[in-house]
Amino acid sequence: MNTSQKQAIFVFGWMLSISPSCLLDGLCKILAFLVLNFLPGRRKLVLSNLKIGFPEFTRWELLKTAFRSVSNSMEQGLLLFVWPHFNKAKLKQKFSLDKPNLNKFKKANEQKSGVLWLIPHFCHADALSITPLYIGEGHGVHALYRPLRNEVVNSFVKSSRERFEVVSIDRKDGGMLKTLKVLKRGKTLATLFDQNAGGAGTKLKFFGKYCSCTTLPDILAEKYKPKVLFVYTRRTGFWKSSIEVEEMGELETNELVIENANRWLENKLKSDVVLRESWLWMHQRWKPNVGQTRKGKIR
Repeated sequence: MNTSQKQAIFVFGWMLSISPSCLLDGLCKILAFLVLNFLPGRRKLVLSNLKIGFPEFTRWELLKTAFRSVSNSMEQGLLLFVWPHFNKAKLKQKFSLDKPNLNKFKKANEQKSGVLWLIPHFCHADALSITPLYIGEGHGVHALYRPLRNEVVNSFVKSSRERFEVVSIDRKDGGMLKTLKVLKRGKTLATLFDQNAGGAGTKLKFFGKYCSCTTLPDILAEKYKPKVLFVYTRRTGFWKSSIEVEEMGELETNELVIENANRWLENKLKSDVVLRESWLWMHQRWKPNVGQTRKGKIR
């Protein structure tokens, strides 16, 4: 069964890799239309999330943003399957990193206390696994990830992400301890920061409403004082993005790293239409009654 699933995934990815982008773009739009019209629960969630972030939007503006966001999410999903079928040159052509942003990576890597990448759920976020091709040897990039339920698909995605020597760290397999060791050795740790963190997270405001946020960046920042970078993809076309890097500024008095990250992401979503329409609004970010109340400094 596993062999047949692997073969099916390989063939599916290969077929996508030779298909015209315009047809695949149309397929993603059709899938988005189907999701928003025939999955009422998902449509309600997306529109509810957007309403929290943009209460001033008209119904049409909400629907337009929802449609484009879901379409971009479908595009991201297809990219996972086609990733192993594109060679290095083609991937670098599609996912570019200019010299100023590359220099930000290299400058951060000079710091002996390690580097923490905070990654938001923008379209093509998985394409950030290409960064070692630009940074060069000795990059030491480790990525914290949550395993997928299907073992075959999970193995395929994990292998794709590790194609360019990114080391994956399974959250469920001693992930916390392993992340500590990464920064202790002065290496780079990449982690998504804008998901619902569940019962173990801390209740903090995002767009003015409480949601469960991960405390890992603050635990790591308190212990190792790494250089903190926002690393993200800005979609420029179908399966095309520019890789952007921004250094986290000074924290305000008593401000947490994750609070700063939430504020940074809010500003991006409010000011940049491209990023707004490529963020994962289908995620249940504001799940009610989840997370712990903040009590002083997180350690």
